[in-house]
Amino acid sequence: MVGDERLIAVGISHHTAPLEVRERLAMPLDVIPGLLGRLCADGFSNEAVLLSTCNRTELYTVPGHRGEVDRFVRWLAEAGGATDREISEKIYRKSDQDALRHIFRVASSLDSLVLGEPQIVGQMKTAFRVAAEHKAAGPMLHRVMNHALHVSKRVRSETDIAREAVSVGRAGVELVRQVLGSLEGRSALLVGAGAHGKLVARALLDFGLSELVVANRTFEHAAALAEAFNGSAIPIQEVERYLPRVDVVLCSTAAGRVLISRDEVASTLPQRRGKSLVMIDLSVPRNIDPSVNTLGGVYRFDIDDLAQFAGRGQESRRSAAAEAEEIVELETERHWRQLMGEQVNRQIGSIVQSAELVRKLEVERARMAMQGLPPEQWQTVEAMSRAIVKKILHQPLRQVRSWAEDGDIEQATSVFTAFGNEEEPDA
Repeated sequence: MVGDERLIAVGISHHTAPLEVRERLAMPLDVIPGLLGRLCADGFSNEAVLLSTCNRTELYTVPGHRGEVDRFVRWLAEAGGATDREISEKIYRKSDQDALRHIFRVASSLDSLVLGEPQIVGQMKTAFRVAAEHKAAGPMLHRVMNHALHVSKRVRSETDIAREAVSVGRAGVELVRQVLGSLEGRSALLVGAGAHGKLVARALLDFGLSELVVANRTFEHAAALAEAFNGSAIPIQEVERYLPRVDVVLCSTAAGRVLISRDEVASTLPQRRGKSLVMIDLSVPRNIDPSVNTLGGVYRFDIDDLAQFAGRGQESRRSAAAEAEEIVELETERHWRQLMGEQVNRQIGSIVQSAELVRKLEVERARMAMQGLPPEQWQTVEAMSRAIVKKILHQPLRQVRSWAEDGDIEQATSVFTAFGNEEEPDA
């Protein structure tokens, strides 16, 4: 119907908020199924996908009978435990075709802090998989998310948007080398097994790092990762003891809190004897106290620092981005018409069914009033009533289909509004 929002996207990203705000709305992967389940069970959403990365937290949803944009904004803020108005004001709201365009742009890395970065595709696949496995993503979001991945593939194969894009791993290497110089003879401690941490660790090893020590909440996972990196594993309780011994600390966990405090780092400085320490916090929420930057010889970087460094050279990809935007716009227009055309066809079917119900009821009333009419004459009445209904509906529904094919969904749905305002047939 006119005014109904069929697709909504609300969220917060690096465009609207700094890291210290984004981390308040970061959602650990293991809590997302429960959040989506309650959202749908409460009647807010018929379908929902929740994407939470270092740079954004976004909800894509097909609203239910209780769903409206502002309600989803409040829900997203409250789900992250942030109820103050300042946070809500940083959450953007997109509906219908604008929401579809936004999803396609995110999947194509056009909305990323690092234009052309590849990680977002895997993150969207994971978000979609989680929603699908827990029955939160229904028919419409299946089509939307699958087509978003198709658009992303088109952008990467038909433009140079990813050309010369610096990876997060390479950015980490360059930041470390700016502080320490050569990586030969250097050692690093990787805390956690997050994707970004593994990327930076692999890049450091490729550029000459001599030793990698891995700590994880589950020691078996630390041991398996250390073996893959030809390194060694330690229990996570040993992290503080290793701080004086390494040159680089990488944190990449889903702990959701500070794991390494300023005091812990400060207490190791006498043992370091002036040696510089590079600390790279890739977690959202952050794991390393940001105030360690005030300590002499300690250099802390977070995911925004790496992304900004990796974003260098984006100017050379601007023309490719313009081509990518054209692809996104074309695919958005085409796919929105397809989605709305399917909805129009469903609503046409509902109108035809309603008309048929009215016809049957009226014919039955006539039958009770004219009980002596022979069967063959009733067949004529039945045929005549069907023909009347068909001829009455033919032109309006033909026009509706024409409007839908031309993309004029507002005109098409105005007809459904008119039909919907009719009184319900008597039972």
